[in-house]
Amino acid sequence: MQPERVSELSDLLTRARSARAGKGNTVLVRSVSGMRCSAFLGELAERVRRLGSMVLSTSCSPSDAHSELGVVRQLVAAALEVANKDRATEDEEFLHGVLEGAGPIDHQLFEALRGVFARGARRQPLVIVIDHIQWMDETTLRWFGYLVRHLSNLPVLLVLAYRTDETPVDRKLTDDISKRDQCFTLTLSPLSSHSVREVVEAAYPGQGCDDEFVRVCAETSRGRPSRLDRLLASLTAEFVPPRASQVDLVRHCGVRIEAEAAADRLLRQPVHLREVAEVATVLGEEGDCAVIADMLNLYGDAIGGLIAELTPVEIFRETGVPGRYRFSSAELRSLIHRDMSADARRSLHMRTARRLSDLGAPLAQVAEHLLQADMADDAWACGVLKEAADDALKTGDPKTCAKYARRVLRDRIPDEERAEVLWLLGRAEALFAPAAADRHLDEAARLFSDPALQAGAIVERAHARVLRQGSAESALRPPRTVLAHVDHKAFAELGDSELCLSVQSLTHTVPAEGRAAALEALGGPTLSDNLGVTPGERELLASIAGDLACRSEPYDVPLELVHRALAGERPSGSASMVLLLRCITVLTWAGHLREAQRWADHMLTGALDTDALFPRVIALCQRAKIALLMGDLPMALAEAERALALTTEHHEVKSCRAVAVTEVARARGAIGNYAGAVGLLQGLHDLPASSLGVRGMFRLHLGDLRGALADLMECGHRLDALGIVNPALSDWRSLAARAWKRLGNDKEARELVEAEVELARRWGDPAVIGRSLRSLGEVSSGAVSERAFAESVDLLEQTDARLQLALSLVAAGQAYGDNGSLAQARRALHRGMLLAEESGANWLTTEARKSLLAAGGRLRRTPASGVPALTPTEHRVAMHAARGRTNKGIADLLHITPRTVEVHLTRVYGKLSIRGRTALAEALGVDCAGSGNKRVTS
Repeated sequence: MQPERVSELSDLLTRARSARAGKGNTVLVRSVSGMRCSAFLGELAERVRRLGSMVLSTSCSPSDAHSELGVVRQLVAAALEVANKDRATEDEEFLHGVLEGAGPIDHQLFEALRGVFARGARRQPLVIVIDHIQWMDETTLRWFGYLVRHLSNLPVLLVLAYRTDETPVDRKLTDDISKRDQCFTLTLSPLSSHSVREVVEAAYPGQGCDDEFVRVCAETSRGRPSRLDRLLASLTAEFVPPRASQVDLVRHCGVRIEAEAAADRLLRQPVHLREVAEVATVLGEEGDCAVIADMLNLYGDAIGGLIAELTPVEIFRETGVPGRYRFSSAELRSLIHRDMSADARRSLHMRTARRLSDLGAPLAQVAEHLLQADMADDAWACGVLKEAADDALKTGDPKTCAKYARRVLRDRIPDEERAEVLWLLGRAEALFAPAAADRHLDEAARLFSDPALQAGAIVERAHARVLRQGSAESALRPPRTVLAHVDHKAFAELGDSELCLSVQSLTHTVPAEGRAAALEALGGPTLSDNLGVTPGERELLASIAGDLACRSEPYDVPLELVHRALAGERPSGSASMVLLLRCITVLTWAGHLREAQRWADHMLTGALDTDALFPRVIALCQRAKIALLMGDLPMALAEAERALALTTEHHEVKSCRAVAVTEVARARGAIGNYAGAVGLLQGLHDLPASSLGVRGMFRLHLGDLRGALADLMECGHRLDALGIVNPALSDWRSLAARAWKRLGNDKEARELVEAEVELARRWGDPAVIGRSLRSLGEVSSGAVSERAFAESVDLLEQTDARLQLALSLVAAGQAYGDNGSLAQARRALHRGMLLAEESGANWLTTEARKSLLAAGGRLRRTPASGVPALTPTEHRVAMHAARGRTNKGIADLLHITPRTVEVHLTRVYGKLSIRGRTALAEALGVDCAGSGNKRVTS
C-alpha cells in the first residue's frame, strides 16, 4: 500500500478505536474515479474486523437510486445473518418486516431502525461501510442523515464514501451530512511523485525509467492508481520504453484512457444529462449552449444547470465564456458519438441540420450533418448538399465538393438533378481523379436534356481526359478521342462563345494560318490584339501558343500569347490546369526558365491549398524538369521522386505515373545512373513519346546503339504524327544522329542533326540551338565541328541552362584536344568540370577530369569546405537562412520538408566551419540588410 493510503487508513482506524470506546462518529470519504476507493474501504473493513468490531458493508449501484430503502434492506439482511449466527433474535421479526417492506416509511421507522442497530452495537462494536452513496436513494440518504445525529454515545463508526465526479441523487442531502459536527470528511489524495515512480519502476523492472517519463505518467494519470495501472499496462503492451522521447505517446494514451472512463461515467448519468451530451456531441467539440437548449426544447437557464452538472463528471470543461460548452477532449466526443445507436445518430444529425439551417448557420456546417443523416429521399437535404458542393468547388475545395456530391448520388433523385450533381462531381474530380471525372461527366452528358448543359459536360470531360496523362504532349496535342462526341456545328448553334472557344482550344484541328477564319466561323473573336479578355479567349491564346511552339514557329509570338493568357482572369478548374500546363511548357521550351519556375510554383501552391493531387503531380514534374535544365540535379531528382511517390500512394493519380517515372529517370540518368534510368522506363506501357526519347538517350550512353535507335526513331515517328517538330521537347534527331554516326552511317547522322539545327534556329531559343549545335559538332569533324562547338558555348552562356553549358564545354574541350589545341581544351574542360560538379552530374565530372588530364591539365582538388563546396541546393537554402527565413519558411518557399531544410543546413554548417545560422551571412558574404544576392562561384 502506498504511503498516502497508509496515513489515511491510520486516521480511520483511530476513529474506529474511538467508536469502540463509545464515541460514535461518521467519516465521509470523498474521491474521484480511479482512486481505488473500494479497495481502500475493503482494507478498512478487514482491519476493524480484526479489532473485534462487527462490520456491515455494501456498495450502491445506479439502480439503487430508484429502490426506496434498498441499501437499508441490504444492511438489514446482513444484520439478520449475523443475528442468526449469534442467536440474537429479539429484533428478528421487525427486521423481516423491513425486508418485506411492511409498514409506512416515516419517523417511527427511522427511529426503530436506529434502535435495532444501536442494540446490536452495544453487544459488539459496529462499523458500517457504504460505498458509492452518490447512487443511494433519497429516503435511505435521509435515514443516514438521521443516524449521523444519534451516534455520539454509541460504539458505531459510519463510513460513507462517494465519487465527486459522479452526479449524486441529491447533492443537498450529502452536503447536509458533511456539515454535521459528528462528521469528519476525508479526501483521498493522489499518489505522490515518489509513489508514481515506484509503480512505474515496478512495471519496467530494471530498465531505469527517465525522470521526464515518470513525470508525464504522473501528470497524465493525475496520480490516480487505477488510471496509472491502465496507462502502464497499455504502454508495456505496446512495448513503449520508459524514455523521455516517448512522452507524446504517454500523453496520447492517457487522453484515450481518460476519455474511455468519462464515457463510462456518462452511461451512468440520468437520461436527461445523457441527452444533453449526445446533442452536444453531434453539434461539435465546442459550441453554443443555446442550440442544445433549442434542440431539447429547454427554456431559461435550464441548459446552463445541466452543463454545470456534467462538468464535475468531466464530460465538459470550463470555457470561461457564458453560454458556451466544450468537451473535455476530442476523443471523448468521438467515443460518445460512436456509442450512440446508428439510428439515433442519423436522426439527431438530421434534426441538427434542419435546426442549424433555421438558425442561419453556414451552409458547410449544415452539410456536414447531412452527410451523417438518413436523408431518405429528402429533397431539402439533397438541395442543401448540392448547394454546398457548388460553394466548395467555387472556393477551391474540390474534395469537399466531391464528398457532398457523392452523398447526394447515394439516394434516388430525378435524372436531370442527377446529371447536375454528376457534373459538379466530375468538375471536382478532374483536379484529383481524372479517370473518375471522365466516367461521371460522360454519364452527366447522357442524362442532361438541355443541350447547353450537355455541351458543358462534354467540354469538362475533354479537359479531364487531357489531364489524365499529365504530359506536355497530351496538353499540347490532345488525343483525337478527347472530343469524339463534339458536333462543332451544334456547339456553334448554341451561341455560347466561351464554350466554342474552349472547344476550339482543345481540338487543334485548324492550321495556324487558318485560325482567324475558323474563329470567325465559330462566332468568336478574331485573333487580334484585343483577344484575351475572357477566360475562354485566354484558353485559346494558350492553345495557339502551344500549337505554334509544337510547329517550331519563331518563339516571340508564342511567348507574347502566353503572357497575354496569363495576364488576366483564367478559367476555373481543370481548364485552368490545362492552360497553366501549356503556358509553363512554352515558357520552358523558350528558355524562360525562371518565369516557368514561378508558374510551376504557383500551380503547386494552389494544388497544396486545395489538396488537388493531379495538379500537384504535374507541378512537381514541371519543377523537376526546370531544375534539371537549370543544372540543379539533386533538386530535380527530389521533385521527381515526390511526384512518383504520389502516383504510387494514390490510385487516383496512377494514370500520370509514366510522366513521373520519366522525370525520375531523366534526373537519375543526368546524374550518371544510366542503367537505373533505363530500368525504370523498361516495360512500362503507354509511355509518352518524349519518354521513349529519354530511354533512347540513356540506352545510347550504355552503348546499346540498336535499342537506342529503335526508341529514338519511334519517338520521332510519334511526335511527327502529333505535329510536334520542335526539338525543345525532345532532341531525338541529334541523339539518333550520334547513334548512326557510331554505327558508321554518317549521311543519315548528318541529315538528322542538320534538320534539328534548322528547326532549333527557327524556334529561336539559344539553349535549344546550343544543344543542337553541340550534336552537330559531335557528328562532324574539323573546322565545322569547332565552329559548331564554339557557337554552342556562346549561345548557352546567354541562358540559365547550366547543365547544357557544361555538356557543351566538355564536348568542345574534347574536340579541341583531339585537334591539338591543348590550351583551349584545358580552359573549356576545366570550366565544364566545375559546372558539372556544381550541377551534380557525376558522370560528366568524371569524364571532364579524364579529358583534362589527357590534355595535360592539372586537377584542382574538389573543395571539401568553404562556399565552393556547397551544392546548388545547399547554397540556396543557406542564402534564405542567412536572410532570416525560418526552416518552415524555407521549406514552404522551396516546397520541401522542414526536416530536409535542417539536413541541408547541418551540412552547410560543417562545410563552412560555423556553429549556426547567425554566422551564415558573414560566411556567405551576404548583406542581410540589403537586397544583394552575392553568389560565390569557383
